[in-house]
Amino acid sequence: MSSTQNSLLGNARFMQLWAGQAISFVGDAVSMVALVILVVQLTGSASAVGGALVARLLPTFASPLFGVLADRFDRRVVLVASDLVRATLVLGLVFVRDLVLIYGLIFLMGFARTLFNPTIRAAFPSVVGEGDLTRANSLIGGTFSASVTVGPALGGLLVAAVGVSGAFLLDAATYLISAGLLSRIPLPRPQQVGEEVGVLRELRSGFSYLAGARVPLAVMIGAFLTVLATDLATPAEVFLAKGTFGAGDVGYGLLVSVWGGGMVLGSALMAVLGDRLRLLPTYFLGIFVWALALAGTGLSPTFVLALGMLAIAGAANGLDNVVTDTILQRQVPDAFLGRVFSVKYLGYGAGEALAYPAGGVLVDQLGPRATFLLAGIMTAAAALVVLLVLVSVSARDVSGK
Repeated sequence: MSSTQNSLLGNARFMQLWAGQAISFVGDAVSMVALVILVVQLTGSASAVGGALVARLLPTFASPLFGVLADRFDRRVVLVASDLVRATLVLGLVFVRDLVLIYGLIFLMGFARTLFNPTIRAAFPSVVGEGDLTRANSLIGGTFSASVTVGPALGGLLVAAVGVSGAFLLDAATYLISAGLLSRIPLPRPQQVGEEVGVLRELRSGFSYLAGARVPLAVMIGAFLTVLATDLATPAEVFLAKGTFGAGDVGYGLLVSVWGGGMVLGSALMAVLGDRLRLLPTYFLGIFVWALALAGTGLSPTFVLALGMLAIAGAANGLDNVVTDTILQRQVPDAFLGRVFSVKYLGYGAGEALAYPAGGVLVDQLGPRATFLLAGIMTAAAALVVLLVLVSVSARDVSGK
């Protein structure tokens, strides 16, 4: 393990990528807080805030098209261009105060993010060796989780100190730094399967590959189902903290923070264990632990125990992120990596879009405890569905049908 750690931390290309991502992650968290505060200052409307979040999410549904670009063009150029575009758009938020224009900028930033995310994941195997993939994903995942945990608090402090415009300027600077670091990382062009035949045909070929790839297909289905199931509990969090346990705003903040802290712990666990674990069994173990922790949160008699359960759920979430990324990077050919990761992010977006309103209805009808319990049951059911997909596709392959 020591030699693997040394080879990873001695990899200049990975260290530049890691540093750029870490800076950008924190900037994202800061600007998200600033964006919400800006919309509230302009409108005083919770619906307007919801509209901003929807505008940010909508481009996710175009992910597969952007996955084609990630598999066709020089990935370094794509990544740097995405960062530069986002820096420009964030700078626009410094000057724009019309709500429609703000929505437009957020929407365009969502497009740039939708292009960046699958491309950076597809570029990983060419930056680190296969033996380092698990730990590399763990470090990136842990850094993202840490930014989610501390970034909002930092964003609040920055807005209080320098205002929303200062926070947006900081985020723009993080994108420029990330672009500068990524521009120095040599990345090979994606491997091509046959001749370039047009975006739509390449999109179809990506879906055709995925339909016949047993493990990647199961992971894609699992990405959608687990987000759909687990995020049912997200609207219940504030009601559980403030209504069920009477812990107030501070309690709600703690409840959200322990999840992020758990994600850091889960990523750290994978960084330590690395290739000692078999990835598929670890994947299923993580989902079932996640399910039990969500159900345990709904059944917890005390707020402290609920916090402990959510920390465990967050750890399982962090572990799942590392394991699924590593499975895909190892099993999917380079020529299809961008398209496959884009489908994964599409599954995340679709799961969130369905889970949040459904979770709100469940909280209104059943209460927060029952919503957490139901989310746990459905998460376990999602794991069973993924297992059935693996078994059925494997049986089909054996029978030759």
